[in-house]
Amino acid sequence: MKSITRIAAAAAALAAVACAKETTEPYEKFEDLALRAWIAQNRAELLDNYQQFGEAGYYLDLHQAGDLASAPINDTIRWIRFDFSGRDLAGNIILTRNAQEAQLAGTFTKYTHYVPFYRYCGESSYSLIEGTWLAMHEKQRLGESYFAANRDRLGLDKAEYEMRIGAGVTLYMPSRVVGSGLQGDGGYEGQYALDAGKPLIITMEIRDTVKNPLQREGSEVDAYCERNGGRQVYSKDEKDTEAVKWPSSFDDENHPYTIDKRWVSACDSVAQLYVNYRFAPNETFTYPEPYHVGVAPYTDEGSVASIDAQIAEALQKRFHADEPYKGVAALDADSVKLDGTAKIWYIGRFLDGFIFDTNIDEVKEIIYGEVASTGSALSYTPEEGGLITAFYYAIPNMRYGQWGALITTSTNAYGASGQSGSTSTSSSGYSNDYYDYLNYLNYYNYYNSYYGGYGSYYNNYYNGYYGGYYNPYYSSYYDSYANGYYGSTTDTGTTKTTTSTEIPSFTPLIFEFYIEPKAN
Repeated sequence: MKSITRIAAAAAALAAVACAKETTEPYEKFEDLALRAWIAQNRAELLDNYQQFGEAGYYLDLHQAGDLASAPINDTIRWIRFDFSGRDLAGNIILTRNAQEAQLAGTFTKYTHYVPFYRYCGESSYSLIEGTWLAMHEKQRLGESYFAANRDRLGLDKAEYEMRIGAGVTLYMPSRVVGSGLQGDGGYEGQYALDAGKPLIITMEIRDTVKNPLQREGSEVDAYCERNGGRQVYSKDEKDTEAVKWPSSFDDENHPYTIDKRWVSACDSVAQLYVNYRFAPNETFTYPEPYHVGVAPYTDEGSVASIDAQIAEALQKRFHADEPYKGVAALDADSVKLDGTAKIWYIGRFLDGFIFDTNIDEVKEIIYGEVASTGSALSYTPEEGGLITAFYYAIPNMRYGQWGALITTSTNAYGASGQSGSTSTSSSGYSNDYYDYLNYLNYYNYYNSYYGGYGSYYNNYYNGYYGGYYNPYYSSYYDSYANGYYGSTTDTGTTKTTTSTEIPSFTPLIFEFYIEPKAN
C-alpha cells in the first residue's frame, strides 16, 4: 500500500513539472519550419530569396522580369490581368486559369472561359490572395546568392525588383497569406481543394494592367464595331462632332435601316451601346483576338470562324428553312415598344467570340457537344425589366420577326462586379450562384471613388439611368434566362453538375438575337 502511494506521488510530481514547462507555440511557427524544410530539400536556391512583409512572407522564384522599360504595376491603383495556377506541395493542381491544365486535372468544361484573372489591385487585398497581392504591390528584395545567379538571365542591375507587365513568378506561400483553404470554381477547379493551414505554390504571369477600365472597354467596343461594318453615334449633344441626330423618318440617310454603317447607337443618351438592325442569321463577325486554348471546340485561331459558320447554317435551317431572311427593310411588322412582349432567341458572346450563353439547342450542340437542357424562347416585356439594361434600350425599337445584334459595355450588362462562375452538383441540377460580398464592396467603392469626378459624358456609365431597378450595379436581381447560368447542366447519371460561366468585371458583351413574329 505504501509503495502504491509513493508511485502516485511521483507521478503527480512529474505531471506538475511537465505542466510548468509546457509552452504554447503558434501553428504558424511550425508551418514556417516545415515550409523552409521543404524549400531546403526541393528548391534550396530559394532559401535566401524569402520575402518578408511584417508577419507575412513567402519564397519567390522570378522566372521573367517582364518589360523593364515600363512602369511597375504598383505605381498606382489599377486593375490587373494575370494568369495563375495553384498547387499544393505535392504538385496537385488546386485551381487554374489554364484550359490544358484543367483538362489534365479532369476539371475542364466547355462552359468555362479560360482567360487571365481580372482583379482590382488597390491598397487592400480583399479580392486577391494576400500573397499574390504582396508580390504585385510591394518591392521584392532578391537574396544575394539568388541575384548573383540570375541577374544576367533576368536583365536586372540591382537586387530590388517590382513587378511589371510580362513578369512571371512562382510564390511558395504559407497558409497565412493564402487564407483559410482554397478551391477553384466554375471550371477553374483542380484535382483537390486546399485544406486550411496548408502552404500553396502559385505560379503567375502579369498579362496586362488597366488604370481606367471603363475607358478601356469603351475603346474595345468602338474598335469592334469599326472592324465589323462601322458605327454611327446618335446624340443630342451638338458638340459631339462624330454624332448625328436621331433620324425622324425612314427617308433620312442616317436611318439605321439604310445607313452604310452597321452599328448605331441604341439610344441617343446612352454611350457605347450599339445595335445592328441589319444583322442576318447567315452573318458572321470577325474578332481581333479569337478565343483559342488548344482544347476543343476552341482549339486554334480559326476555331471561332469555323464554329460561327456552323452556327450560321444551323440558324438558317431552323428559323428560315423555307426561304432566307429578307432583312428588316422588307419586314412589315410592329415594333415591340416598351409594353410589348418579345419572344427572344439569342446567343451571348464575349469580344473574343467565346459563347457564354444561348437558348438555341442547335448552337448548344455545336459548341458544348450536348443539349443539357432544352432551350425555350425568352419572354421579355421591356417596361417590366428583369434583364440587363442593354435589352431594355435595344428591344423596344426592334420589330417582331426581326434579327438583330447588340454590343454593350459592362455599364448596361453586369457592371463593375461581373458575375462569379460556379460549379455545383446536386440531384436537381440547379446551381446556386456564389457571390463574394467583399469583392462587391471593393469594386463598388472603387467604382464610385475613382470615377465619381468625371463629367457628363461618363454620367451614363455610373448613374442609374432609370434608377436602381434597372441598374445592374445596384440591383441583385438577375433573370435566370439573362444569366444563362442554368443552361449548362450536365447529367452524370445519378447527379447533375452545373457549371456557370464567369463574367469578369468591366466586360463588354455581344448578343445576336431573333424576335419571333407576333402571334395573331
